[in-house]
Amino acid sequence: MKQARKLVLLFMAVCILLSLYGSVMNYIENGNDFERDPKVVYEIYDDLPIPDKTQEIEKKESIRERSSVSLDVYYHTNLSNEQIRQFYIRNLPDKGWIQIEDQGSDGIAFKKGKWKIAVHDDKDKYRVDIYKIYRY
Repeated sequence: MKQARKLVLLFMAVCILLSLYGSVMNYIENGNDFERDPKVVYEIYDDLPIPDKTQEIEKKESIRERSSVSLDVYYHTNLSNEQIRQFYIRNLPDKGWIQIEDQGSDGIAFKKGKWKIAVHDDKDKYRVDIYKIYRY
């Protein structure tokens, strides 16, 4: 019984140390980005080019402290999916964004520093995700 208790305490100590290690490494990697990034995501949003004949429907913000920050913006348009893709492929590089392979299914993605933008198609609307995922 005493040996089982010692093992449980040892296991708990290891878990606490691993958690502390993760927090320290996260802070070393990301510093105070967590405080600044909710503002930065809206700065990116304000600078985002939008095609003509396009109307914003809604925005959804998600902030998971020390994990991720994102802003999903939904737009209505009569433009085709290909026209939307080509618009962002033409315009985002002018603002310093580099096209990368989209990790999702049907969209396109761009990267600038640690930030990413993904554009996903849907019937007569599309979604632009602006996000940053923190390491550790």
